[in-house]
Amino acid sequence: MNQSLANTQTSFNRRLISIWALLLLSLTASAKPLLVGIDPTLDRPSPSFVETINGEQKKRFSKTQYQRIDGEDPHAIWRELITIISGKSRIELLYEPSSSQLDFELKLAKGRFDLAYMSPVQFVNGNQAGSYKALAKRKSQPAKGLIVALKDGPIKSLRDFEGKVVAFPGLLNFSSSIIPRRSLEQLNIHVKPHFTGSHLQAMQLVLNGAVLGAAGTQASIALLSPPQKDKLTIVWDTPSFTPHAFARHTRVPFYSQIRLQNALVGLIKTEQGKRLLPTIHINNGFETATDSDWEDVESIDIDSLNTKRSYPLPSAEQKQTSSELQ
Repeated sequence: MNQSLANTQTSFNRRLISIWALLLLSLTASAKPLLVGIDPTLDRPSPSFVETINGEQKKRFSKTQYQRIDGEDPHAIWRELITIISGKSRIELLYEPSSSQLDFELKLAKGRFDLAYMSPVQFVNGNQAGSYKALAKRKSQPAKGLIVALKDGPIKSLRDFEGKVVAFPGLLNFSSSIIPRRSLEQLNIHVKPHFTGSHLQAMQLVLNGAVLGAAGTQASIALLSPPQKDKLTIVWDTPSFTPHAFARHTRVPFYSQIRLQNALVGLIKTEQGKRLLPTIHINNGFETATDSDWEDVESIDIDSLNTKRSYPLPSAEQKQTSSELQ
């Protein structure tokens, strides 16, 4: 009987030591701030356009123009949001901007970020590698793209794009490039992709008549002035996919997950969150997520999709587009 009591006491002591060790580890881990990275290819805050009139306003032939006023600095917005998340979770966070998509993805591959807001493809790659686990995603706002054409142009339906050149803003942009190209492929509609450096350049190619269509998002259209928007029509909305993932590195203690998830979900309930989140196109805030939410993205064969090279435009059209963008 005494031996049994001794064994029970020994087992209890071992468990107690383990608990204290975990507490000590958590205190040590929390002493160092968690590094946060944000995908730099996310849609920027939409600009606003203010009417200006050449000549007197009462003049019969006065020409209305529009002055573009850029939206808030996205880095400043994310810094403020991350400060709120840090305060609500009681976990010290440090935002580290990335200079480019390549810089961001290299840091993800090296596991530099403890927390990161990443594209669905980046999350699937990081999750399959055993590096990142899901925390949250946009609520009731899936990722989807669209394709536009000139209102008075020859394109009247999606099938009219068969064999035609369509501009896409980059090779790896999820909503504006991967989703539309994959969806067109599934519909057996074959287009000649031309990859540009930005959403604005893709839209401008359509406005200039250099291409018949361009892929983008609602945020892409918001980059255009009112007269430019009036010249375009949305020919097609793509199917929906699971949006960007807010994920934690596997080295982040599991006990922190609930606190971080609660802080992310609670952002939209704060005055700053209500104001800032819609400016970076997170209209309904965040909801908790699990790794399996991105099964729809796992079905996309990115390597096969990216075998097509960028279809070149005639040099005269490229020159015209380049000059008009300046």
